Order: sequence, then C-alpha cells, then structure tokens
Amino acid sequence: MYQIKTPWQRIKAHLSAWLIDHEILRVFFRNFYRISDKAYRSNHPSPGFIKTLKEKHDIKTIINLRGANKTGQYMLEKEACEKYDIKLISIPFSSRSAPWPEDIHDIFNAFDHAEYPILLHCKSGADRAGLGSALYEFYVENIPLSESKQLDIKYGHIKSSETGVLDFFIQKWTEYHLANPEVPFLTWVDTTYDYKAINAEFKASKWSNLLVNKILRRE
Repeated sequence: MYQIKTPWQRIKAHLSAWLIDHEILRVFFRNFYRISDKAYRSNHPSPGFIKTLKEKHDIKTIINLRGANKTGQYMLEKEACEKYDIKLISIPFSSRSAPWPEDIHDIFNAFDHAEYPILLHCKSGADRAGLGSALYEFYVENIPLSESKQLDIKYGHIKSSETGVLDFFIQKWTEYHLANPEVPFLTWVDTTYDYKAINAEFKASKWSNLLVNKILRRE
C-alpha cells in the first residue's frame, strides 16, 4: 500500500511532488526550526531532506500531519523513511478546522510512542505543523498552550485567515481553563469541547483568505 513499484510511478511521484505539491519552492525554503532538544518542525520533507535530517539531526520519527495517501510526495516520504530507518506516523490534521478530538488523542499517543528526536510537518510548515508543535510543547514539555509561539507569522501562519481557527481553538481552551483550572485538558476535549461550534463561531478576514488560499495556495 502506498508504494512506488514501477519506473513510471516514480516519475509521476516526483512530478507530483515538484510541480503540484510545490517541492520546487520548498527546495529553497524548508521552514525548518527547532522546537526543543528532541523535536523539530518543517514543511513537507523531500527524500533528500529526510537523508539530511537523519545524518545531521539523527531524526528517528517523522509525524506527518497531512495523513497517509497515494500522492507522490507521501509515497516518496514513506520510501525515504524506510530507507533511512525512520518511523513514520501519519495523522490527518486540518488547517481550516479546529482539531477533531480523536486527532488530539492520536497525536498525544504518537508523542508517547515516538522514538526521539522527532520532526513534525505538514505541507507548508505554517499551520498544522504549528498546532502540532504547540501540542507537543504542551504534552511533552509542559508549556501551556496559551504560552506557545508555534502558531506565528514567523513560520508563515496568518491568524486572520481561515487557518486562525487553530488559534481560536487554543483561545477557547485557555478561557475554559481559566474558569475551570481543576479540569484536565483531555477531560475538556472528551466532555466539553465542541469543534463544530468553534468552527462556526470563528470568522476569518476575506483578504487574508485571498492571500492564503489563492496566492500562497496553502493546503
């Protein structure tokens, strides 16, 4: 499943990654940053960059927040991880929706079972990678979500666009936690959190959406 088996499939995989998924741009800008001594974040890594991650940073686990699929970029990533003995975990986060409760549980489970150091990535490294990094800091490093700087313009994240719903999710938890400090985060997620209501309540700027969706063509 999700394997390159023929020369023609390999050609199509590279064409998809370079021309459709914008690897031609990522080769000049990796959006690669250190989160902690044992975690990093970036945009979608190419096979060559995965090799560099192994050789220079000894990355042992990659958490792909785009999810597993049949695209060329994913199949090349999976193949490279197998080649360089890197564990690949795929969790399909959304950049335009507050995270589903099961996705929060899945990423915490990934943090529990990952071999470190790890890399978190999405397509551009701006939105889903930012939320994933904030959740990593919260769950592994005990940094409150309200104090995280991982969703920031520095990484290309634009809070006023539709992707700002990720910030709104953190805001809603922070407000709830201030009023109910005795309630653990996962208890809130499982009993009170309503991602549909958060999605409906959040309002984005149409100009920011134009930039993110039409000009930057974010996923």
